[in-house]
Amino acid sequence: MELHDDRPVPGGVARFYDTLGPLLSRAWDDNFHFGYWDTPDDPRSVESATDRFTDVLIGRLGVDVGHRVLDVGCGIGKPALRVARATGAGVLGISVNEGQVDDANRRARAEGLDRLVSFECADAMRMPYDDASFDAVLALESILHMDRGVALREMARVLRRGGRLVLTDVLVPEGAGDADLLRRSEEVLNGGGATLDDYLRLTREAGLDVVELVDVSQHTSPTVPRMAERFRRSGLVADPATDAGRIVAVTEELPEVGCLILVARHAAQTR
Repeated sequence: MELHDDRPVPGGVARFYDTLGPLLSRAWDDNFHFGYWDTPDDPRSVESATDRFTDVLIGRLGVDVGHRVLDVGCGIGKPALRVARATGAGVLGISVNEGQVDDANRRARAEGLDRLVSFECADAMRMPYDDASFDAVLALESILHMDRGVALREMARVLRRGGRLVLTDVLVPEGAGDADLLRRSEEVLNGGGATLDDYLRLTREAGLDVVELVDVSQHTSPTVPRMAERFRRSGLVADPATDAGRIVAVTEELPEVGCLILVARHAAQTR
């Protein structure tokens, strides 16, 4: 699979989430990412499954009290706050969408976690942070909106010695689905998927060592059909000529999409 060379610019991604964010909060959950179920017919709720996926990643971050975590593409802050509660680590979440940042900071204050967790606007492909600023970096499917190679190099740059990068991304198996539908899905969702081979190459090119690279599609596969069903139940049948309508409609016809987890660290680090 060829990766995009023309990822959406930050302003376009910000506008995209002006539309998508409220839709997801209304019909999905305040976690703007995949859910994690044991089996396709697992009765676990969407809210429980999305929190569970965050927990799956928290265990891979390797952080504790006194550590500093960067959450790249933080949404409205639910995963970052969960990381802080579970580990005691400080978390900085970044997004290119100012509304999301404002909502996330309000959430941190409301939950009494604003001393540990904060949020600000920043472009993950040009981060305004010094080298080696963070003990861990987390990115939940946000990298699909970016040039992956550039983003991975930036994440590597801000990681401290011994730190880990933990991310999830959309995985589209080679040859899966109708080519035109895949193209339209990528356009509507403002980004496309990658393969495991892509990640092996891009991670190494970023100067990172792959610790774990795993296909978890068997656990995340209920996400798109359940999202489509919840859109239907919520009455979100929008005008297909609008951004909202296209996003809702595409969930009805998406080809099989999977999900991967990557855990990486600097190749020069001592094991």
